[in-house]
Amino acid sequence: MQRSISYNTYSFLLTEILPNIMLICFILGLIGFIGNIFTFLQPNLRWNNCCIYMLCSSIVDIIYLSINTFPNYLQTIYSFKLPWNLSFNLCKLYYFLYSFLPQLSINLLLLSIIDRYACTCALTSWAHRLNKLKMVPRLILMIICISSIFSIYSPILGNSEPLLCGYHEQNIYGILSIFFNGILQPIVILIFVLLTYRNIRQSRQRVGGMVKSGVNRFRNQFIVMMITQVLITVIFSLQWMIVQTYVLFNASIETSFDDLLMMVILFTFSNNIYPFNNVKSFYFSILTSKSYRQIFIKGLKKIFSRQ
Repeated sequence: MQRSISYNTYSFLLTEILPNIMLICFILGLIGFIGNIFTFLQPNLRWNNCCIYMLCSSIVDIIYLSINTFPNYLQTIYSFKLPWNLSFNLCKLYYFLYSFLPQLSINLLLLSIIDRYACTCALTSWAHRLNKLKMVPRLILMIICISSIFSIYSPILGNSEPLLCGYHEQNIYGILSIFFNGILQPIVILIFVLLTYRNIRQSRQRVGGMVKSGVNRFRNQFIVMMITQVLITVIFSLQWMIVQTYVLFNASIETSFDDLLMMVILFTFSNNIYPFNNVKSFYFSILTSKSYRQIFIKGLKKIFSRQ
């Protein structure tokens, strides 16, 4: 009886709750994507390096959300009577995108915090050269290459059977995913957040605690916005890493049926809640940055005034 109740609860969560969570996540992500596109393309922000990185991150986010929200459509493609090589390549491409897109999104966010760090450095520092507009395409291309290299393990460890999308070395895949997405990225992000915070403190000490207006105020508001977003990103990554590590090291241990169901539920919820990491950008920008809110509202007023 207890087993039946646990299984029914698991079935209800999997078939009723999770699809609705993913649909809500996609709707919020789509609204946030439109809001970011609208705001970052305003004249005040369209040539700002940090905003360009965040705009690219938003584009990657909506692509990943679409793939993650509607995976059944991809499975339908695989079920067609396609040539074996084509089906095999499509499956490998899905493996690659599933690892590549979230890494690229967070790495672009990392570029934005690096840009904010460079803004707080001295004019004679080598890091200040990263603020030049000509560096933007170079850095984006570099981060795409790095994300591709760090994601290549996913198609390599994927099944050889095109209709059975999965991983034949699940433990190795789990360890690599935890290392790259749950450990390496949060550590690098936190390092640049701390370096940025250190530069801000040193800058305030040099000017005797006075608050500069104009450009510096605008810059500091965007720094606060970026630090908030990267800290939320780290929190999402750490919860995902903890659940993935727990499931990875306990899946091979002989457990009861209820414990096994609990691990499956935790694993599934963690994987499906993780895309909320791709939704937060617009909403936290609205909440934490007065400049972002003003530019967004000003753009809306401009549209309505024309009508």
